Amino acid sequence: MTQQTTTRNAREPELISIREAARMLNVSTRTVNRLCLDGKVKAVRIGCQWRINRRALRKYAGLE
Repeated sequence: MTQQTTTRNAREPELISIREAARMLNVSTRTVNRLCLDGKVKAVRIGCQWRINRRALRKYAGLE
């Protein structure tokens, strides 16, 4: 028997867009962009777009 170590839904992407993050936090996309620029949430820049780590965002928001 194997033990699953993750609680993340298999269909839930690990990286999300600023728009999705803004919806999760109920804030504007500008606020999420600022959080990324300030390094307050774990995010990577791909081209000209941010991709935010879902778990880090939930942790920042106090949801985990």
